[in-house]
Parts: sequence; C-alpha cells; structure tokens
Amino acid sequence: MNKKWFVIINPVSGGKYAPKLWNKMLPLLKAAQIQHEVVFTEYIDHAGQLTQNALHDGFTNIMVVGGDGTANDVINGIFNSGLETTDITVAMIPAGTGNDWVRTIGAYKKLQDIPGTLLNGNTFLQDAGVVYYQRNQQTLKRYFINIAGLGFEGHVAKNLFENDGFLKGTKLQYQIAILKSLFVYKHTHLTLTIDDKTVQQTGLSIAAGICKYNGGGLKQLPDAINNDGLLDMTVIGSMSKLQMVLNLPKLQSGAHVKVKTVNTFRGKTIKIDSQPPVYLDADGEYLGTTPVTIEIIPKAIQVLQF
Repeated sequence: MNKKWFVIINPVSGGKYAPKLWNKMLPLLKAAQIQHEVVFTEYIDHAGQLTQNALHDGFTNIMVVGGDGTANDVINGIFNSGLETTDITVAMIPAGTGNDWVRTIGAYKKLQDIPGTLLNGNTFLQDAGVVYYQRNQQTLKRYFINIAGLGFEGHVAKNLFENDGFLKGTKLQYQIAILKSLFVYKHTHLTLTIDDKTVQQTGLSIAAGICKYNGGGLKQLPDAINNDGLLDMTVIGSMSKLQMVLNLPKLQSGAHVKVKTVNTFRGKTIKIDSQPPVYLDADGEYLGTTPVTIEIIPKAIQVLQF
C-alpha cells in the first residue's frame, strides 16, 4: 500500500490554528520519514478540487488538517472523483472550531502518536450520506460524513455563512450566531418520511445523519453507529427556545432524546418537507432549503483510526 500522504490544510480553520498545528507536526513527520505533499486551501470548496486532482494523480491517502467543513469538502472531492471511494483513506487531524466528526471516530491523543498511526494504523469503513436540497430554484446534492441539520440548526449555519469579520471561524462567532437565531427563528410544520413511514409534526430543529455529535459537542444522535447502514434522526418538536436553552446540558449528554417533545427515528432514506421552507446544513456547512432527501451510503469511505 502506498503510504504517501496528500495533506490538505485549511489556513483559517479554528481561527487560523491549523497552520500552527501543522508546524508542530511537520518535524515529527520528517523524523519518521513519512512521505507527503502539502497544499493550503485558498477558497470555499478548494479542498474538494485539490482532493480530486490528487486522486487522479495517484494518491490514495488524504490527510485533513482543518475542521468539519474542510473534511466535508474532501469527502465531496472523493465522491465526485469517479473513483472507488473504499480504496481511499482519510486521516482527520482536527483543527477547527467544532471538531464534531472526530468526537465519534476518535482523535489523536498526542502529536507524537501521529507518525506511527500514519505508517501502521488501522482503518475502518464508515458510512456516508448524500443529501438532495433546494437552492436558487435548483435541486442540488452534497455528500456528508457526520450530521445534516435543519431548522434552527440550519439557521445558525446560514448566519455563520453570511457573516465575516475578525471572529470568523471562532467559537465566539458560533455562540453569537446561536443567540441571534434564538431571537428570530420560529417553529415550522414538518412532513417527515422515514423509508415508508410518514409523520406530520411541528418542529424546532432536526438532526439527521451518521455520527453522534454536531454544534460543537452536542450529542444530537446519541445512538448513531457510523457503519450500521442506517441514518439516525432526532426531531426537537414543540419545545420552546427557552426550554431548548435550559435543556442544553441534556443536548450535550444525549439525554434530550428522553424528553417528551423530542422524537427519534431511524431509516435508510429520510425525506423532509416544511412550511415554510427551512435552512439546511451538512457537517456544519450551510447548503440550502427544504424539501430535502437524505440517503445512506453504507461503508463508503476508509477512515484512519487514531
């Protein structure tokens, strides 16, 4: 197996933390004689283009030094390459704001452990998801590896997408976006179809996906297993926004699924419609609006296990 790594670094991830982390890693990789080629992203979706180019140049190992959004770009580059996705290995070095994907798959414990894992570590096959959504009167699709969020979740992501400034990419910016959304976001009527079952309800927020965490450590899908071939979904129903804030400790622990106004579902295909349309994000990146269809792609990508 070719152990040369194509390293993609997002220089603005984590409030520009990613390049600092790379500078600490680089001497360790050189000392271990780990072959690598490194590139820095320059704009949105650049990581996906870089990934496709690297794969067609013969690379099969992609290292991501960045956040969940950078990882999402890389996954889309892999799926859009036209190559067999299970032949490609992704190593995630978290350097973002939320770092939610690695809360499920596991992160490195010490920098010194990274070279040995890159050389001799085990991989596992993880499921991926694909979501079809609306934007500019078109139906588009996007692949993801963690969680798709709708309603309140999507509103926060849209707020982050539209606002730049010196707080860009920081946890404080995320917290401000949550507060803004709390003031303006309203419950909506939802039509949910999980495989062949349809449910009508009022909802505040939806999380649907493969892994357990989003929103910077909220355990939205506590029972999700990332290679079981199924999508998990949690719907926060008629809970008020004040109740949502008061239940934040339960959201962080996953105990919110026991609250009466919270419903959970599981299936291979999930369709979501709403009146009015609600915003959607995948892996924390704003995409568009409902109607949305989410499908599972079982055991789709090799992930390096730290």
